[in-house]
Amino acid sequence: MKKLFVIFLLAFLLRISVLFLGYHGDLNNQISWGTLAIERGLNGFYEGTSWPNSSPNQPPLTILLLAGVAGVWQLIHSLSWYLNDHISFFPSSFIWFWEAKGMILMMKLPSIVADLGIGWLIYQYLRKQKAINNKQVLLVTGVWLFNPLVWYNSSVWGQTDSIVNLLGLLAVFSLLHKRLRWTASWFTLSVLFKGSLTYFAPILLLIALIQRHSIKEWGIAFAYCLIPIALVSIWFHPAIDLPIWLFNLYTNKFIPGEIGDLSANAFNFWQLVDPGKTLDSTIYFGLPARIWGFVPVALVMVWQLFELKKGVTDKKVFFALAITAFTVFLFMTRIHERYLYPFFPYATLLLEFIPLLWLVYIPISIIHLLNLYNLFWVPSIPLVEASLKLPQSLFILSSSLLLLSVSFIAIYLRNTRR
Repeated sequence: MKKLFVIFLLAFLLRISVLFLGYHGDLNNQISWGTLAIERGLNGFYEGTSWPNSSPNQPPLTILLLAGVAGVWQLIHSLSWYLNDHISFFPSSFIWFWEAKGMILMMKLPSIVADLGIGWLIYQYLRKQKAINNKQVLLVTGVWLFNPLVWYNSSVWGQTDSIVNLLGLLAVFSLLHKRLRWTASWFTLSVLFKGSLTYFAPILLLIALIQRHSIKEWGIAFAYCLIPIALVSIWFHPAIDLPIWLFNLYTNKFIPGEIGDLSANAFNFWQLVDPGKTLDSTIYFGLPARIWGFVPVALVMVWQLFELKKGVTDKKVFFALAITAFTVFLFMTRIHERYLYPFFPYATLLLEFIPLLWLVYIPISIIHLLNLYNLFWVPSIPLVEASLKLPQSLFILSSSLLLLSVSFIAIYLRNTRR
């Protein structure tokens, strides 16, 4: 346990040490939405106008978290001023730090905690596998905790991908333990936070059907979906037509997204087709690019559903989720660079089942880190910046990811046949 504590402590300190390394423009939205949610109230929040940056394009649970974070910041700010006025030796410098950097710290902290939470789930799962010794468990856990793309996403950029993927991983592990009601609850919460894992739904649903749960259990699971939906959403629209309002909010505001380009800075297939700002409504061979993007995803999904129907194992589940996430990133349109994140928790778990996957896991991680760095340029590394700005760089890196996806599948199939 000492080694485990040291690993998690170092992982936390690493994230704190780079927390103020960069300030992405997305933080302006997060701070604005959190602050305005407190000032204006949640009822009718999405229907509001006069947004300082952009109108809220994240689901209700995200806004609740941002409002909570902003509220804690305000509470600590007020408390520090009170202590400064009434206690002579209270360090006034803390107030200046908190006003300048406190909100940044608070906005990034939930994602940092989620990072560590995913690491803890990976550790707990591997620890219970009898064929794996403790050194291997700590190694794979450390790979997740110290992988630069993981802490760069949360601590430097300040994104919330780790939170939605923590909720998704909780749903998956609950399903592996045949706890259908908790699977439903965790997955619903992930969708209420951000809809980026909705493409996992067919896989999880098939596994649940194969497990042959009773009608009663399905009814309870349905209730476990409705309860978080109601508890989270009713703050924003306390009316009888809440389900219709929520459906329209997702279909009209969240799912379409704000960028309609082939690729939103993702190193994927569409960078090879057209690296410019081309809309995904562009016609290729008689169909819009957006429709073509669904084809390989549908094929991989059907393949994996067929494989799972033949028999469900943990390894097959992890592979199905990993390769689906990889395919979505590579072929769907309007994909941001961060959207490869869901691949990594399950690919990390697969490292223990298939050690040969290290050969592709490492280069995929490096390319994804470069993708996160591209256009953000934090910290400034002139040589890397100049290299990524070369026209051929995007072509090489995108092509490499496509080849690595094929290698990932080939290594898995070879291991499975053996």
